[in-house]
Order: sequence, then structure tokens, then C-alpha cells
Amino acid sequence: MRVLIIDDDNEYRRVLRYHLEVEWPDLTIQEYQPSSAGSLPQAFPLADLDLVLLGYPLEQEPRLAMLRSLCGRTGCPPVIVFAAEGDEFLAVEAMKLGAADYFPKSRLTHQRLISSARALIRASRPDAKDSGASRSVGPVLTGLRRHTFIAELHSGDLSSVYLAQEEGTGRRRVFKILKHMPDSGSSDLFDRFLLEYEVIAKVDHPNVVKIFDLGIADDHAFIAMEYLAGGSLAERLRCGMSLAEALDYARQIARALAAIHEAGILHRDLKPANVMLRGDDTIALIDFGLAKQMKLEAAITGTGRIFGTPYYMSPEQGHAEPVDERSDIYSLGCIFYEMLTGRRPFLADSPMAVIYQHSHAARPVLVDGHQELQPILDGMIAIDPTDRFQSALQLLEQFDVISATGERLRRRHSR
Repeated sequence: MRVLIIDDDNEYRRVLRYHLEVEWPDLTIQEYQPSSAGSLPQAFPLADLDLVLLGYPLEQEPRLAMLRSLCGRTGCPPVIVFAAEGDEFLAVEAMKLGAADYFPKSRLTHQRLISSARALIRASRPDAKDSGASRSVGPVLTGLRRHTFIAELHSGDLSSVYLAQEEGTGRRRVFKILKHMPDSGSSDLFDRFLLEYEVIAKVDHPNVVKIFDLGIADDHAFIAMEYLAGGSLAERLRCGMSLAEALDYARQIARALAAIHEAGILHRDLKPANVMLRGDDTIALIDFGLAKQMKLEAAITGTGRIFGTPYYMSPEQGHAEPVDERSDIYSLGCIFYEMLTGRRPFLADSPMAVIYQHSHAARPVLVDGHQELQPILDGMIAIDPTDRFQSALQLLEQFDVISATGERLRRRHSR
């Protein structure tokens, strides 16, 4: 299959590419940036494509000129339109001109995009092959023969993460597989890898990733987890976020922290990339793996090297001091600030400089109509843990207190 993505936004093109390649690893994708390359040439072979994703600032063009031009060409495949704002009048006009589907950019989810793309391709080209489940890209483990590994989602020093599909049922799972084997001198790592996930598997909460299975296949430890089709909060942040969404996501993350803290678990690596979205826009915390925890326990080495990202580390964590649940609350505060403003609270030229700012810089100030949320932000990212909310439950109580204020703010921002 072949798809053309037209958009001036490099990041949004990358997000669309990610969604498509996770589903169809063999897909051929072409990208086009009209602001630098001009209008799509008339000679461009549209008939060779299966789908066009059009997000170039369509709403700024008079009479949707580019969409009108594409749909008027012979052999044009289905066109899915993406607009910066959810304008129902724009959607109606786009559909009248021939668009096959329409999405506001900020509301895109993996499940909706893939469902739409698959239906449109099948309808326009019945002979097109959906190769998403036909190609194994992961390890061949005899103990997991019922699953086909169709995409590698991440590879680190100690483990790799794969998207897999169960033969027969078509159900999708995510497998995290430890690279080191017990007989290679890493038996302690092996045992703790399994123990960590045995604990997480017992946490039954809608905002914590579901663990379906854990065990050993061909001397490799593995964990089978739910597939979260909506992508990560990090990707979602690149598209901008409304106040209502920021408050909703922050509350969901706080609920997840309350659940794992009650089970005696600290996340220790809470950041947007470790917050995933389902197709229904609910979130789930992921990545409680030992690999991250071990690196964070020794965050500062003799050379001053930092492992992992420092942007969401609490002051005590950044200085390799003992941490408790208030450290996770600090990390959530950094995420909350980024959701509200689109910026990280502390930036510098080096990881060590960022860590220094967490401990010494003035706390960031909310503006642009978010001032009413300053007290709750201050209670999350105070330098001294004793000045923060002392538990995720206490933080949730404060979210309840400001719910009326949040509703008033949402009405203001919707005008």
C-alpha cells in the first residue's frame, strides 16, 4: 500500500507516519510540504496511491483550493482531511468537495485513524492487501508461537518492546522482552524483572496498563500487556491541548498514582512518553520496568552522567537522594505545567543544569488565564517535599476543590 501525507507541520507528519507504520509496517509513505515545494504537480501519479492524508493548513486556503484540486483529478484515491480546529462547517464543506473523512487535528486517535483508513482503502481497492499482521519483525520464541510480532515499538539496553498479534483471534498485545538471559550473569536482573511485573499485574485500575501474562520463553523473560492504540501523551502534547483536556489527563494520572502508591509501588520515571492513551481517550501509565528503575537509582555517576530524561525529575531524585510518592507527584506537576503551557517548566543546555534548576530556580508562574491553577501547581512542584501534596489522594481532593473553577475556566476558553 502507498500513502501520501501533505502537511506543512513536520511534527504532525511524523505523528501520522507513526500511526500508519505501527499498523502497516510494509506501508510506503511519501511526504509533501506545500510551503516549501509548492502545489502538488499535476503530473503527480495520484492513481498509484491508496490514500491521501491532507493536513496542510486547509482552513487558511480560499475555498479549500488544494482539496478541490486533488479531488478533481482523475484517479485520486480517498482523501482524509485534518484541520487545526474542529469546525463543523469546514467539515461539511470538505465532504461536499469530495473528502472521504475529516478529523480535527487535536482529536486524532490511533483507533479512529486506522479504522477510517482501513475502511476507505478496502472500499476503494478491494484487492489491496492489509499486510499489518503478515510480517514478523520480532524474535522467534517457541513459547510464544501463537503470536506474530509485527512491529518493534522500542529497543533499549536491557529490553525490547514489540507489537504482536494473536493468531486466530487477531487480538493485539504488546510484549516487553528482556534481552539478558539468566545464564549470562544477569540472573538477579532476570528475577527482579519478573517480580516487578508480578506486582504491577496485581494493580487492577483503569489508569494503569493491564498485564495479561508474564513468564519465560526460550530463557527470555517477557511481559504481555494491553495494546494502547491512542499513542503517548508526548505525541498528544505536540498537537496542543485544551484546558479541559489538561485537567482531565492530570486527574487520570493522579488516580493512577494513588492506585500504585497504595500497592507500595513508585513509578520513578513519570513523563509524557510513559503515559499512553486508549482509543476512548482514557490514559494508562506504562513502563514500571526494572531497567528504568535501576538507572534512576544510580542517576548520577562518578562522571556526573544522567540516565534518562531530567525534565520531570524531582529535586531529590535528580540528586540521587531517597524518594517517595511525593517524587511522583512532582513529576506529574511538571507534566501538568507542560500540558497547560506547551513548555517544560525548566530548560537548560545540559542535563545537570536542568537538575540544578529543579532544586534552585524560581517556580514557574502560570499566565494566560491559568492563574487560578497556580496553587495546585505550586503544591505539586515545591522544591521541598514537605511543601508538596503529601499523597496522590490529597492531590485529587484539591482537583475536586477546583472543579468548579475549572468549569468556569473552560467556559472562558471556549468563547
